[in-house]
Amino acid sequence: TGMRLPVFDAFHPNPDLQDCVAGAALYQEKDCDGLISVGGGSAMDTAKGIKALLMTDIAHVRANQLPPEGKVPHLAIPGTAGTGAETTAVAVLYEDGQKLSVDHPALLPDGVLLDGSLLDTLPEYHRKSCAMDALAQGIESWWATPGSRIHAERAIRGVLDNLTAYLQGDRKAQDEMLHAAYESGVAILTTRTTAAHAMSYQITKKLGAAHGHACMLTLPHLWAHLAAQAEYQPMLTELAHILGGEKPMDGAVLLKGLLAVLELDKIPMPDDATLDMLAASVNPERLGNHPEALTTAQLRAIYVQAFTPMTDTERAEAIAAWEQYGK
Repeated sequence: TGMRLPVFDAFHPNPDLQDCVAGAALYQEKDCDGLISVGGGSAMDTAKGIKALLMTDIAHVRANQLPPEGKVPHLAIPGTAGTGAETTAVAVLYEDGQKLSVDHPALLPDGVLLDGSLLDTLPEYHRKSCAMDALAQGIESWWATPGSRIHAERAIRGVLDNLTAYLQGDRKAQDEMLHAAYESGVAILTTRTTAAHAMSYQITKKLGAAHGHACMLTLPHLWAHLAAQAEYQPMLTELAHILGGEKPMDGAVLLKGLLAVLELDKIPMPDDATLDMLAASVNPERLGNHPEALTTAQLRAIYVQAFTPMTDTERAEAIAAWEQYGK
């Protein structure tokens, strides 16, 4: 009792590599013997970045070349229900505005503590956005490979079954949403994310939408793009059933309805230069996990669709579909 622990909180919502450099310096200055991260994915990714820098020098971190084992224990305590970062060995960092993914088994947290009471003070927008992140991860993992579908389905159902009560602050629903986010993290640990996540990062950096919100903006349109092709329709029919739909295209409509109900469907259309930048910024490696290959022109078209407001009729139909079929 009475122990005073050094606290590092000088990191950004999209953590910068230099944040981690400062954190590692504090760790060494205070002669610490372990890391405890409390918060969302940014807090946990910062802790992973600090651990990476304590294992090797910054050049090897940039090159994703870490030693086989890390001797810095890390306990992850999520304060949001969305990223599932507590289950993954990936730190998403930025340097000079460019995304840097450090992916190494040694970065997997050594312990995880899930406590729904930590979500009590989470603002409504971030409750919504984080839930959308977990849902997107479940959907993306499910369509990436059959190998993760048990965890992906648990994530999808966990989000949808508890979303209404969770947004109202129900404690049991908060616990369930944490477990759904955890399952989404386990799922993507197997598959990694696909196009929706690959397309999200610069939406957050340049347009200010929170990460999960940014992921969900493109997801219905990516679903529709897949559903237009016969080879993906059997898979999407199965996935639509989990959401409460029946046909391959239903998932796209249901997700649009969900976004509308949550009032997350309206972000102003960027100018042409920004659209070009967004399309050119997508990481090809992350995009490689998507079921189909997408060209830069196709990515740009999907961004345009994501920022184009639904007509009043389309919006009413999407909301009605969600209220009829959605959880």
